Order: sequence, then structure tokens, then C-alpha cells
Amino acid sequence: MSGQTPSLGSPSLGPSGHVDDFSRRNLPPADLWPELQLNRPEFQYPDYLNAGVELTDRIVEQGLGDRIALIGNGRQRTYKELADWSNRLAHALVENYGVKPGNRVLIRSGNNPALVAA
Repeated sequence: MSGQTPSLGSPSLGPSGHVDDFSRRNLPPADLWPELQLNRPEFQYPDYLNAGVELTDRIVEQGLGDRIALIGNGRQRTYKELADWSNRLAHALVENYGVKPGNRVLIRSGNNPALVAA
């Protein structure tokens, strides 16, 4: 296997924390999926990954919360502000509207920091 990059072979889906599985059930047939070569170290992720948490909360946990995350609408927002804003939006969706992991939520917004927070 020297000099070759092994691939994942036939596609398969790992575990999911999503309650709503509409997207998974409506994927194209496996033979139409691209061949993914994800064996490189930089592509090794845990089975469960929340990108929003990794891009905001983890930055704050590392002590970098005061760094600028967004610039727009005439002001700058730090990673701490972005994390707080995103978490408030998420809690409102869960508590007020019953949104569950995997539910799809339509976001209608201009190209501004509010869209990033959502």
C-alpha cells in the first residue's frame, strides 16, 4: 500500500445524535457518493462533533474569547459575544419552539453577523 492513499471504500454513516433523520433517509444511493479519502491525521474527528461549539465555545474555553470573531454592521464582536449570542438563539429555539437535534430550521437573514450567530 506504499505510496497510495487508502480510501474509506464503500460509504457508510457513523452514529448520529439527530432525532430527526429526514436528511439521512433521503441521501442519494451509496454508489453515487464521492470517494472520500479521509485517513489523513487532519481529518480524524470524533464520532460526534458540533461545529458551532468547536468554532465558538472551544475558542472561549482556550482563553481566546476576547479576540475579534466578526466585523460587520459597523462594529466588532468577540468570540465570547458570538458564543453567547449563538447560545441564546439555540436556547430560544429549543425552549420556545421545541426544536430537537437534527430538526431543520430555515434561516432568513441578510449577509451579516446575525446570520453567523444563527
